[in-house]
Amino acid sequence: MYMPRSTKDIYMDSLSINSESLGRQLVDQNVSLREVKGITDFVGKNYRENLDTIIRECKKDMMALERVPSPLKLFVDYLARAKESINLSQPARALLQRYASAWEEWM
Repeated sequence: MYMPRSTKDIYMDSLSINSESLGRQLVDQNVSLREVKGITDFVGKNYRENLDTIIRECKKDMMALERVPSPLKLFVDYLARAKESINLSQPARALLQRYASAWEEWM
């Protein structure tokens, strides 16, 4: 019998996949592992906090899922915030900017 995945599982899997991909890309740009960890920790912490709010909203009203950001949108939003909140090296800042710009162009 098919069991749909929970909203939390979908969002957390997306965070994991996107964080791993981002980490590899940052390392490829010669960003230090310490800086990569700082970025992924910042994004992950804020993403999970927002996810808790999304889960609460969806438990109240399943239609709330139509109003909340997609997992990828949530990830990119926190990359953009990291760019503004963390003292980043130029290669890291440039990569985060490319993520944000690509999202804006796609939308």
